[in-house]
Amino acid sequence: MRDLNILDPSRDELMPRKILDGTEATIAEARRILERADVEELGEFQKRVLEYTQKFSKLKADRARKLTGELKSNFGIEKKEAIQVANCVPQTPGELRSILSVKGKILSSEQLQEMLKIIEKFREKEKE
Repeated sequence: MRDLNILDPSRDELMPRKILDGTEATIAEARRILERADVEELGEFQKRVLEYTQKFSKLKADRARKLTGELKSNFGIEKKEAIQVANCVPQTPGELRSILSVKGKILSSEQLQEMLKIIEKFREKEKE
């Protein structure tokens, strides 16, 4: 439990909150981390985050991590962008373009289609 860096719920309002680790993670990875903890040990905020991750994670944590890795290596996008794609699992070029255009990165239609093929491969694996 100590490696999860979760606050003691009995002292939640007394303990100052500070960021202990700046690792970026997908919603699915956050879900996996929180699900390892005993729900009784989670504070109110962590419980709400757990509920959110259970509701909105679209891939399993290992697949989300692999997808972000493939997107970064094949298309040269930043980790944060790859994480957003893995969180949203877009289905159309327009959806994908809206995620990637935040940083001003412009990809060709061919690149977007290639990226969607990779995303679909991970989506199909999830259904199995």
